[in-house]
Amino acid sequence: MTIRWWHVLTVVAVLSITGCGQGGAAAPPPGAAEIWGRTFVSAPDEGSKRLVEGTRLRLGFEPGTVTAEAGCNHLSGRAAVDGDRLVVSDVGGTMMACSAELMDQDTWLTDFLQQRPRWQLDGDTLVLSAGTTRLRLVDIRSAEPDRPLTGPRWSVQSLIDGDAAASVPAGADAHLTFRDGRVTGSTGCTDVDGAASIGDGSITFSRLTSRGKACPPELEALERTVLGLLNGKLAYRITGDRLTLTRADGDGLDLRAAP
Repeated sequence: MTIRWWHVLTVVAVLSITGCGQGGAAAPPPGAAEIWGRTFVSAPDEGSKRLVEGTRLRLGFEPGTVTAEAGCNHLSGRAAVDGDRLVVSDVGGTMMACSAELMDQDTWLTDFLQQRPRWQLDGDTLVLSAGTTRLRLVDIRSAEPDRPLTGPRWSVQSLIDGDAAASVPAGADAHLTFRDGRVTGSTGCTDVDGAASIGDGSITFSRLTSRGKACPPELEALERTVLGLLNGKLAYRITGDRLTLTRADGDGLDLRAAP
């Protein structure tokens, strides 16, 4: 899989503070561990930053990493907690072409996260502040309950290649729907149909067929990738309206449920 990827490289020193005459790292601040393994979205009154109409911020935290969305590209970088500061570096993202205002919002969020914003977590509410900017976000599990796997139309947002992601070609409408042990949808070029056995956190795809027709080169490449991934057992995870399908080698698909 070919990945289009950009990097904003920032070198950040994460200090380990110890008491006078004492060895070992200081204990993490109360609640520091509670930020990991969670996804937050901007609240309706998101704070001092006015977002582009129809968009919202989305931040996902896993130990050592952060993923982010501001309305256009999928961003990710390294993340750590240093006291009351969130330390983010090595931010990169997909290179999907969007309107100028959405591209600017991506750039703003990248810069904001790399300013070592102060963080405060109170239950399901996360507040990040840097300079005059204050963002209020809520845990997606409170703001938006997980969608069911079966029923929704899941649109492919990006192709996952290990730790990287690539956006689908502009205008491509690749999507999947799971129902009654079957998967139907489109590769972005041709219709697909096959068996989908849903287990505990996994889906086993088999006998997938596509109704062949000539495709433009960029959609043909997307079709090969999608058909290649939907074969055998994949892990799945749903967070709010997002579905991630992942093979054992780390490759997979990121999808979003239709409203």
